Formats: sequence, structure tokens, C-alpha cells
Amino acid sequence: MNKKFKDVIIVGFALFAIFFGAGNLIFPPYLGVLSGTEYKKAMLGFLLTDPVLPILGVIITAKLGGGAEDLGKRVGNKFAKILGTVTILTIGPLFAIPRTAATTHEVFVSKVFPGTPEWVTALIFFALTAIFVFNETGVIDKIGKYLTPGLVIILLVIIGKCIVDPIGVMNIASENQIFLKGFAEGYQTMDALGAALMTGIVVSDLKRKGYVNDEERLKLVKWVGLVAFVLLAIIYGGLIYAGATASKIYTVQNTRVDILLGTVQNILGSAGKIAIGIAVSLACLTTSVGLSAIAGDFFSNITKDKLGYKPIVLGTVVVSGVLSLIGVEGLIKAAVPILSTVYPIIMVLIFLGIFEKYIKYDMIYKGAVLATFLISFVEVLNQNFKIFEGFTALIKTLPFSSVGFEWLLPAIITGAVFGLIAFVQDKRKIA
Repeated sequence: MNKKFKDVIIVGFALFAIFFGAGNLIFPPYLGVLSGTEYKKAMLGFLLTDPVLPILGVIITAKLGGGAEDLGKRVGNKFAKILGTVTILTIGPLFAIPRTAATTHEVFVSKVFPGTPEWVTALIFFALTAIFVFNETGVIDKIGKYLTPGLVIILLVIIGKCIVDPIGVMNIASENQIFLKGFAEGYQTMDALGAALMTGIVVSDLKRKGYVNDEERLKLVKWVGLVAFVLLAIIYGGLIYAGATASKIYTVQNTRVDILLGTVQNILGSAGKIAIGIAVSLACLTTSVGLSAIAGDFFSNITKDKLGYKPIVLGTVVVSGVLSLIGVEGLIKAAVPILSTVYPIIMVLIFLGIFEKYIKYDMIYKGAVLATFLISFVEVLNQNFKIFEGFTALIKTLPFSSVGFEWLLPAIITGAVFGLIAFVQDKRKIA
């Protein structure tokens, strides 16, 4: 096998697995149940926000330089480092990594091995994470070669069995505007949040594999992104279809987790509980390993190796293990305010990155980010403390607010105003 082709496949598999956490499993079947016979519309809407936006974020960050902080550097270097730090702490040791262990315990271990204490699950889970992540040079290969294939095979077996033998007849869609609902569900996965950080570890791995030419490496990142995109699209699409075939059994009143577990058990019978448990565990482990490595890579880079990779990943594993004992619901509640503030900023930077070479003034970036932050922050304050309720009601009247993009129009307007100010100042300097 050609070395370049092999490297693209392995790194592409790893990128897919890091993006595809256990949380990603619960959205598609629910959307399928909701959409029923209109599942294709729902599928299209979902796929436009995930995997299109996260993979786009990876490619754009690679074009901007490939470093985790490159996405926000035109707002300012300090801003880029702060944004990267807040993001990695949120999707790393403070919330997302602990949640992977908590989810593994609640969905798999507690069901198959009832009575097992949470600390035992956490100890074993993070010991495995440490083993896979400790050697920086082999992390991506371990995820892509050894962990991801098992996850993909299990999910493809579930989807394939459902295609050959559907659960039942599809119900009529239970809601209107199915495409927009799919779009909103894909947005809720928040995968684009980690796109820039994941680019950093992908680029670092490709450099270690000998791809030192920037142009060649960018081409490889695009191919790696394509591999991850195809896998994500197939898995998401298949799970949406599976949920649609169960739409006469389940309703949107059922929880997303209940729909996932019930759908798989209807497809595989009694073996379904074990299959989905293993799939969830593998999805959680690959994400935990990937995010721990990303934390090590990010903090060692921004501190110029004053903080070494190995101490960082060991600290990440220990902190994550302790916090995982809080449980899934507690971690989600704690993370939501930060995620809801940071995620739109990442999104607007990805959109600006598409047109980066046509944007002359950094002030456009600053204006767009400022507006996005203010809109998001006000909404978070209202949701948690019931502050600015009148202003929040006004925000909800903005275009695209139904799919979570209420910040888009203010970002465009404020970015344009700041750009105009920069243009006028530029003209005055010339004059």
C-alpha cells in the first residue's frame, strides 16, 4: 500500500473517531424518529452542520497555518491563545473528557456489570487513556489503527442490518420544517468547537510522518478531512435512517438515549445492548485519548515546551478522572454556559476564514467576534440568571435564531461597520 494513502486513511480514521464522541450517537436516531418519512430532508440539514462545518474548520485552520491558535489570530494573538485555552479546557479536562468516562459507566458498565462503582470505571478508563496517549508520536496511529476500526465495524453492522431488515414502517413527520430541525440538531453536536484544536494535532502528526512541505501537507489535510467526512456522513445518515424506521415505536417524548438504546436493541435483539455498549465505550475512549493528546499538544506549544507534553497529559488524565465522578448530567449542566458562549465565536471565525484572503482589515474580525460574543453572553445570562429577558426576546426575532444562528446578522453588520471604520482610518493615513 502506498505510504501516503495509508497515512491519509489512518489519520482520517483518527480524526473521525476524535470528532465522533458518544454524544454524537444520540442525536441522529432521535432526528430519524422525529422526521419519519421525511428523513432525507432531516439528513441533509444535519449533514450540513455536521460533518460539513467541523471538517471545513479543520481545512480552514490548516490553510491559516495549522496551529490551534491560527483560527483567531487576526483578532489578536492574545485573544487566539485565550480562546484556544478556554476551548481546550472546556472540551478537555474540565468537562468533555470526564464526560466520556461518565457516559461509558452509565450506558455500558452499569448495564452489563451492575453494581460496579463509578470510581472503578474511571480508574480503568483513564488508565487506558494514559497508555494510549503517553507516547505523543504514536497517538494518532493508535486511534486510527486499533480503536477506530472496531467502532466503525460495530456501527456499520447496526446500520447494515437495519437496511436489510428495517425495524418497521416509517411514521409521518411529527414536526414541520424538518430540514431546519436537522440543521439545528447537527449544530447541537458542537463538533466545530474543537476543529482548530484537532487541526493542530493532525498537522503535528503529519509533520512527524515526514510531510514537511506546507503545500503537500495542506493537500493531505484535505484528504484526511475527506476520509473523516465520508465516515461521519455514512454513520450519521445510517443512524438517522435507523431512527426513522423506528418512528412508529418511539416518539419525541422519549429521551435521545432511550431512542438510541431501543433502536439498536430492535435491530440486533439481545445482542444490541452489548453492541451499543461497546460502541459507546470505544467512541468515548477514542475521544478521551484524542482530546488528552490535543491538550498536551496545545499547552506544550503555547508555552514553548516550558510545560512538557507528558506532564500535561498526565495532569489531564488525573483531573478528568476525578471530575468524571460528578456524572453526565452534572457535567453537561456545568459546561453548557461556556459552550454556548464560545461555540458561536468559533463558528463566526470559521465563516470568516472561508473568505480570509479577501478580508483586508483585521477590524472586520474584531467587530464580528465582538457582536457574536455579546449576543451569546446575553443569552447565557438570561438562560441561567433570567437577566436581560427583554433583550433576549428581541434576539429571538433575529433571522436564523430558530437554528441557533441568531448571532449571524449582528456579526455581519458589526463586522462591516468596523471594516468601514478601518477603511476610513486607512484613507486618512494615506491622505
